[in-house]
Amino acid sequence: MTRRKTPKVARPKGLRRGVELLKDLLILLLTCSALFLAWQTPMLNQLQGWIAPPAPVYIEPSARSEEALTPYALRVQNSLGAYAVSYDGPTLTRVFQRFSSLLGEALTTTETPEQANLRQWQALLEAPGLYCALRGTLPLSLLPEWLGMEGAVSSRADALVLAWDGAWVWLGWREGNSFYRVRTQVDFAGEMGRLVEDFSPNGGAFAYTLSEDSAFEALDPYVLITPTVPQPKRYTAAAPDLTGDAETLTRLLNALGFLSGAGDAYETPGGLTVTENGDRLQVTAAGKVTYRAGEEPRFPVNGPSAAQAAQAAWELLCRVAEPFENTPAYLLTGVEPTEGMGWTVTFEARLDGIPMTTGASGWCARFTVEEGRITEFTLTLRTYTPTGEVTPVPDHRLAAAALRSIPESDGSLVLCYTDNLSPGLTVGWMTQE
Repeated sequence: MTRRKTPKVARPKGLRRGVELLKDLLILLLTCSALFLAWQTPMLNQLQGWIAPPAPVYIEPSARSEEALTPYALRVQNSLGAYAVSYDGPTLTRVFQRFSSLLGEALTTTETPEQANLRQWQALLEAPGLYCALRGTLPLSLLPEWLGMEGAVSSRADALVLAWDGAWVWLGWREGNSFYRVRTQVDFAGEMGRLVEDFSPNGGAFAYTLSEDSAFEALDPYVLITPTVPQPKRYTAAAPDLTGDAETLTRLLNALGFLSGAGDAYETPGGLTVTENGDRLQVTAAGKVTYRAGEEPRFPVNGPSAAQAAQAAWELLCRVAEPFENTPAYLLTGVEPTEGMGWTVTFEARLDGIPMTTGASGWCARFTVEEGRITEFTLTLRTYTPTGEVTPVPDHRLAAAALRSIPESDGSLVLCYTDNLSPGLTVGWMTQE
């Protein structure tokens, strides 16, 4: 039997072998490049989501988070008199930020708070220091934690005061009709004393100090009466076209870290819906955005505290609004515990330092934080364009007199815009709920 010989195969040598290796390398590079480009196309976005869950949207903490706590009215008392300002956004922000580190330091005190009587509370209001009227009743731990401090005071407040009684600097706060105070380690002889004396008095006063004028009898004693009448601007209101403009919807999806494009949205009653990895996002033509989380933590929260929940909600709200022009500022108005050991965080819109009620609920955004993540939120995206005109409003005295015709009024008096989700805004004095 004749044995067949194995045919000889020509093997590249020298220069030819080098050429073949370069060809193989070029093919490999082209293949990798093609796969990379394909991975970036919308056609494979959904496939990418099936292979791995979406990366969590980590949001860098803002150095200006205290803007969400800026009061709508404040008063500085010094040796010459009182300076007061209300509903003036730039001035309120500037003054509050000058005092924020002192307030944060005061709120880290380890002393035990005590309930204060009316005389002690009013003594703090009339002593050298700062008074702030807040929108909503908020945990006092928010400010120090947002400033990177360890918050020690666990109470809630709708107004607070930092004042020097001649020996100690006290932190006082009001919650409804109850007053509290605690001694702090803030040194009045240092930064606080110098800061307080920087302000020139303008005659701002609390309603209870104007008792000789019967018009103010209908007011809550601690309504702050400023010397000038606010001049609110007129605005037109609109909603971004989230259902009819693919580019606008894409900006929203990008802000929320959704890989799905606008082309993946499908119609549902009232608007459009996008689903991705179990997460569900719904939008309407009126600017309403609703999110329900799936199993993966798309929006993680850094810890279980009220301040950490509020911080995460604040940063996400700002992130959503950033791609759109003429959005308002946002004011934190509530951080309430949920049955699931989490928090419900609410915000109101604010224009030029004036709070705004939106729709029937009043808030413009509400977030639920549970199990270390934002599990759902509802917000209304609105844009506001000034017309160049102002809306005349009565002064505090006339507004106070008008309260006599409202028997159920609690005496509070707050200037507010109202957005009923129509093209125009109204503005006027309201009683605070």
